[in-house]
Amino acid sequence: MSTQYRALDGESVCEYVRRWRPEFEPDCSEEIGDGNLNLVFRVHGRANQQPSSIIVKQAVPYLRAAGEGWPLTLDRSRIEAEALELHGRLAPGLTPVVRLRDESMHLLILEDLVGHTVWRTSLVGGKHVAGIAAGIGRYCARTLLGTSHILMPSAERKALSMRFVNPDLCAISEDLVFTAPYIDAESNILDEAAIPIAEQLRRDRTLQQKASYLRFLFKTRAEAVIHGDLHTGSIMVAEDDPRVMDPEFAFFGPMGYDIGNLFANLAFARLRHELLGNDFFVAQVDEYASEFWSTFVEEVRSLWPATEPWRESFLVSLVQDSADFAAMEMIRRMVGLAHVNDIDTLPLNERFVARQRVLDSARLLTLGLPVGSAEDLWLRATRKDAL
Repeated sequence: MSTQYRALDGESVCEYVRRWRPEFEPDCSEEIGDGNLNLVFRVHGRANQQPSSIIVKQAVPYLRAAGEGWPLTLDRSRIEAEALELHGRLAPGLTPVVRLRDESMHLLILEDLVGHTVWRTSLVGGKHVAGIAAGIGRYCARTLLGTSHILMPSAERKALSMRFVNPDLCAISEDLVFTAPYIDAESNILDEAAIPIAEQLRRDRTLQQKASYLRFLFKTRAEAVIHGDLHTGSIMVAEDDPRVMDPEFAFFGPMGYDIGNLFANLAFARLRHELLGNDFFVAQVDEYASEFWSTFVEEVRSLWPATEPWRESFLVSLVQDSADFAAMEMIRRMVGLAHVNDIDTLPLNERFVARQRVLDSARLLTLGLPVGSAEDLWLRATRKDAL
């Protein structure tokens, strides 16, 4: 398309859809994005004489959460589209469908997942949605192994590597995940309950050294095309129908980063309900973590080629990597730019307890004895009695 780039608004997005999707007659739109990175609109209208809706997602040339003083590549829209298409082929039915890509407008039109909700919203509300953890386990196994040297032919993988060079968004992760939480960075957001642990982090030289080392691994370990920001807020859910969205951070990185992020965000949900005394849902989140990992392992074992006799060693190593990266995610969500509602919406006294518990668990995950199993990872990430 030859359209000149311009940022859309509620009115112009309808004009855009009318021009480029003539089979869809738009009536109105609403912006539904979280305001961190992109413009996201739901456009309502009619298709084939039936009520319908679509999602329009457009990149803007800066990090919205930080303002125009933090410029950001528009190419992330292309990377997101290609990651959705690639992961959609490898893990069919587990991503939203891309209806249109417009690289000149840095824009995607996606299917509207009507009837779905954000998984974090369900978790915060203590609402069980069946079949989600297993689906995400399959997604991780198929996308991570499917873009690794384990399954992907070397020539194909080298060609693909040129499509997933993502320096601007990797730089955001390198800063916000591995650097800013350990210093007095302007990007950090500190509520009253976060100030004590922020002070601890600035004094903790051992943890700072480990974070620096993990930043190096994040930058250099090109194992697979990872999602790069896989958490409960980037997964839409309906019963037995999880969909992974928002892979604009995708790049060739360490597999444990995606898995660790998922474990960390489930741990936030569990801690929330433990502190609120919701024991039934605590047990439910435990089941999610177990089901996610067991399905992931089952899928890995079914995909693993017989010519590679080191599968179990791979899984042991991946658990330790996942524990390390889970710790980084847990820490940055307490004091960094992007917090989580699981913890932020707790009453103040519980929030104080939660933030300290998260920091203590993170230290145990990444500075304790080697993590020998996913069960050990989950115990350290969630249990007070593991300290």
